[in-house]
Amino acid sequence: MKESRFIKIIIIISVFMALIGGIIFSFQRITLEKFSLRNLTGSKQISLLTIAPEIIGFNGEKNYLLLFQNNLELRPAGGYIGNFGIVKVKNGNPISFEIHDTNIFDGFGKIQTDPPQPLRDYLGINNWQMRDGNWSPDFETSAKQVEYFYHLQGGDEEFDGIIAINASILPDVLELTGSIYLEDFDKEFKSEDALYQLEYEVEKGYWKRNIAEGERKTIFKALVKEVVNKIIENNLSFKNSVKNLLIKELDEKNIILFIKNKEVQEVVSKLDWSGRINQEYPNDYLMINEANLAAKKSNAFITREVEYCLDLDQEKPTATLKIKYLHQNPEKNWFNDDYKFYLRIYAPLGSWLNNSEKLSSEVVFSEEFNKTVFGAWVEVPAGEEKTIELEYLLPQEIKEKANYEILVQKQSGMNDLLFNLIVKKSEQEYIKKEIINQDWKTNIYFEK
Repeated sequence: MKESRFIKIIIIISVFMALIGGIIFSFQRITLEKFSLRNLTGSKQISLLTIAPEIIGFNGEKNYLLLFQNNLELRPAGGYIGNFGIVKVKNGNPISFEIHDTNIFDGFGKIQTDPPQPLRDYLGINNWQMRDGNWSPDFETSAKQVEYFYHLQGGDEEFDGIIAINASILPDVLELTGSIYLEDFDKEFKSEDALYQLEYEVEKGYWKRNIAEGERKTIFKALVKEVVNKIIENNLSFKNSVKNLLIKELDEKNIILFIKNKEVQEVVSKLDWSGRINQEYPNDYLMINEANLAAKKSNAFITREVEYCLDLDQEKPTATLKIKYLHQNPEKNWFNDDYKFYLRIYAPLGSWLNNSEKLSSEVVFSEEFNKTVFGAWVEVPAGEEKTIELEYLLPQEIKEKANYEILVQKQSGMNDLLFNLIVKKSEQEYIKKEIINQDWKTNIYFEK
């Protein structure tokens, strides 16, 4: 396999390709505005092109931990970590690549770690391990936690970076490569149902094939290799379609990067590819974050419509957040169930909850990442619709500003949000509608 044709840089990793590939160097001359950064600390002018040699090992061998996140089972930083990979690169070429079943790896863990309370209460676990390590919606925090568990449970590799890849990339990749046929399994994977078919093989199909439970994810590894082979055969890694797909998946947080070299990570963060929670934004802020806990793969059938109404005519600025959930599949089976999840709403620090409706538990209040957090348990019955509502006061300074600005940060792994923003000011209504598939920032200029 002529790996040197496509192994150039780590950012081309896709979910079931696990490939570190030839994108940055083929990016040359395409919209350098996207990569040029002129406002870095110390007035440094760095572009993504200039950090590529550091990432792909031209300054020494690099070792990366890959987290394969199944966002059909949504978790705060993307999805359930069913598998992880370890890849080493040097001088733009791979030295080694491995894929491991996280559940088997966790089985070797002997040290008990107290889990976050929602994992204990709603998932029923008393030992926090690697597969559940991405509990924080801030990816750098989750990445460090996962790496901590990797070492705690006996892993001996040291990593230069950690990269999360969401399962929802797979259909997009197969749109480019075409279907993949695995001869050893007599199984074809097509874009339209690849995620379901892979989940079926891992959860149900393996025993029909007389495959031992501990080897049930061999089909996952086989699919990785075949996707890589097909990309090489078609030379797709140098086509604009793959470049565009790469940027799309990075922008939409289906690939998230944490590189330990601070200068490199600063560039990644400026490009909004780090999955970080913005702690410095001085205006209104919202992040809706969900953790599927024992709801099987029901995220495949969940859609959301959000209405965020801000009333600046009140004595204190008052936000009313409505989230309408539609569970599109009424059938409960091995794949689908009621959507049961722990919801966290991240609001500006100092926000105060007035009222909530249709939540399935009392609200838990906390502060992290310079935000006020409202947390609660929610259940949406299979095939039904539910609208939850929270009304809360925002810090007074939001009302006192001449114009209104908001940053809505999208959770990694969550599908598109239909977002309706309504701002009331001086008995006027200002309305904006957006389909949010990445972090979204907007402002409203009030009439004088």
